[in-house]
Amino acid sequence: MANIVRHWRRILAVGCSHGAYIDNIAAHAIQTFAERWKPKTVVHLGDFCDMTAFRAGAPGTRDESEPIRPDVASGLEFLESIRPQFVFCGNHEARLFRLAEHYNSIVAELAAGIIREIEQTCRRLHAELIPYNIIRGHRMIGGYRYLHGYFFNELACRDHAETFGNCVHGHTHSAATARGRRIDSPRAFSVGTLARIPNLDYCLTRRKTLSWSQGFVWGEYCDNESVLWLHDNGQNIESHTWRLPIV
Repeated sequence: MANIVRHWRRILAVGCSHGAYIDNIAAHAIQTFAERWKPKTVVHLGDFCDMTAFRAGAPGTRDESEPIRPDVASGLEFLESIRPQFVFCGNHEARLFRLAEHYNSIVAELAAGIIREIEQTCRRLHAELIPYNIIRGHRMIGGYRYLHGYFFNELACRDHAETFGNCVHGHTHSAATARGRRIDSPRAFSVGTLARIPNLDYCLTRRKTLSWSQGFVWGEYCDNESVLWLHDNGQNIESHTWRLPIV
């Protein structure tokens, strides 16, 4: 009987850092963790920029005047610092791809220019840039499907498990794990956010915001299996400290 040796590799998954809204303490914690854990694979699950001025409801509001350059610079700087192999476009980056076809040539050219900058950064990092697309916008790593995420409700983590099977996603801003109601009992992990939550003032009147939390997913994987853990650091508004799982 052949002796089959499975090669296990380390992985780190983060998401929803939101460019200029990133929590610098959270960013430093992720960078410190990556230095200690030394993952073979790093994944950013999208919304690495916020693109506030590009949102559909921005025209005629103060969001339309939100500075663009600091947001892009912060988002790409964070990618450079963690050097992911997979960079997902989230719904916030998807705004750029829609507006690159805008009837206003100024808007279209600006959006296209930022897309080129993102693509150049990914090429420099040797990272795959993955589109925001519910059919094609995911990658399988160690038996888990990695994606930005598409559902946003109280049961979103469970809904992702039931739709995609074993998966790791962002989008919901709430660090969580849930099982799907299927015969194969799939598990989903939500990585939470790395943004400074009080700074996201466009969401501060929503009750759901109270359940948001900072976090990340880490673990080990082989060809078709993973052992993953969720680090849920809470909202961290008052203490603003991180207790990392590796010392």
